[in-house]
Amino acid sequence: MGFETPTPPEAETKKPVIDMAPILKRVPPIDGVFSPGEEVQKLWDAPKDQRREALASFKDKLARQREAWALCRTSIEERIEANPDLPRKEMVRIIGEFASQYGFSPDHVIVAESLIDDYMEMHKRVNEVRVQYPDDIALINYLTNMKFTQDQADDFEIAVGPMSIEISCSGFNAGRIYEKSEDPVPDFKYPGFASVTGGKTPLYYLVVERGTKWNKDITLHEKEHQKNRILAPRLYGVSEVRSDAQEQLNRGVLGLLRHRVGEKVLGFERNFEDEVFQRYESEKDSQKKAFLLAEYMRLKRETALNRAKDEIIAMKLENEFPYSTYNIFMSQDGNAYDYLQYLREKKNDPLWQETSQRVLVDEYGGIIDRAIEAFDQLKRSGYSQAESIAMLTDKRLPEWPKTARRLLEQKEGRQ
Repeated sequence: MGFETPTPPEAETKKPVIDMAPILKRVPPIDGVFSPGEEVQKLWDAPKDQRREALASFKDKLARQREAWALCRTSIEERIEANPDLPRKEMVRIIGEFASQYGFSPDHVIVAESLIDDYMEMHKRVNEVRVQYPDDIALINYLTNMKFTQDQADDFEIAVGPMSIEISCSGFNAGRIYEKSEDPVPDFKYPGFASVTGGKTPLYYLVVERGTKWNKDITLHEKEHQKNRILAPRLYGVSEVRSDAQEQLNRGVLGLLRHRVGEKVLGFERNFEDEVFQRYESEKDSQKKAFLLAEYMRLKRETALNRAKDEIIAMKLENEFPYSTYNIFMSQDGNAYDYLQYLREKKNDPLWQETSQRVLVDEYGGIIDRAIEAFDQLKRSGYSQAESIAMLTDKRLPEWPKTARRLLEQKEGRQ
């Protein structure tokens, strides 16, 4: 999908599409363009006697811009919720209003507009499929590969959401659909779950059991999963292999070829997980072997952390669901949230078990606990659930505490 060139804020002469006055009162504007990557380099170039002041200014602007981005995102989401057919032009103008006041760089604006394009494409797809399948049973069968019949139609209700088809039905049929689903988010097998169709043009749908105690919260929860799935390719952090591990991987003839020829000359993307594991299996030195195993588990852990992040965001959007305030990812009993069970199961290897306990249990649990507490700190300080989510979504879970701390420090400094 091609992206349009972002509209410069100064080119807009129409009446503002959003009232910025209360936002500017809450978060002071930033003069000029503020690109964090470029500003970091300026810190290194600043004279030593000016670096402390420059660093304080950098942190202040970074926090203000992140808060402004969260308000920009939630402003657009609120309008989409009220009107899923919101024109792209109006959403772009909202971005422009924020960009002109808070120094969004052109690259930042392009990313924001690309997220709008992703939404527009998915919303269009949802509407097209509904038009193609006006009959509820025919639509459900298309989405789920089931073979429901017209005499079962009274058990189903269909709603077309902004980015997905929403199916409400009995717990019995919700369970049947779950068993047949291509890629369900394994949350609540019967009360509700999110899934996606197969093929080159996947369509997202969610299934919620009608009449459950937590029906409203489950619907919010599953909608957030769908949103995360669509935004994930652009917003989810990826953990790269550490430099000291990569240095070991680049040694030897094969490592040299992969680095110098594959990466540098041919531009190939290396699969570091596989490389680290292969080097671990062949390594004879016990210390190096332990180091490589820990690095391999750390890389695999990142996938589990992204899944936990998706679940935490969905849970925190709820109002009353009982699991929204504590860490449910460490039960180690093979439940739907035990994302690392498959990796911990090598029982007869002492090194594997020791490393697994340290990296996949102790460190993993600590990262999640601290991330949940960081989110709760933002919420306690007065940010809404949606604002807290928007300020943390593009950060990896290990980065949530630092991000929250900086936001709160700068917020306190403005009061």
